[in-house]
Amino acid sequence: MKRVPGRDKVIKQWKAGSGQVTNECTVGRGWLPNADARHPYAIQWHRKNFDGIINGLVIKLSDKVCKNGRTKRTELFIHSEMKPNGQQGKVESEKWTNSNPNDYFSNGCIKLNPRDIKDLFSRLDRMGWPKKLYVVA
Repeated sequence: MKRVPGRDKVIKQWKAGSGQVTNECTVGRGWLPNADARHPYAIQWHRKNFDGIINGLVIKLSDKVCKNGRTKRTELFIHSEMKPNGQQGKVESEKWTNSNPNDYFSNGCIKLNPRDIKDLFSRLDRMGWPKKLYVVA
């Protein structure tokens, strides 16, 4: 993520999942489409207590047309599995087990371990939130 003009700088890397299939043009299931410096994602907003189909710490990314030039991917987020208050719940969508490889599966978003998304939010709260995001597989 980048927040100021100048050379890009990686602040940290985390293990993440994206989608259930590798085809980025598969709506609602494919990997998040790549976004380079010429065509980055805009970070539309971030919330610490989001309450929706996904919950808790959430970053909303702009829509993106995938590599076929026709298919528009929408409802793209960076999130984890947690309750709206950021704590772990009892239902699958709010519970991270660290032993279930499906924890990293998503419906086409980027999904992080709860510990890692909390670290990401903490770092960006200190450094300042970027307006753009590059995603490269």
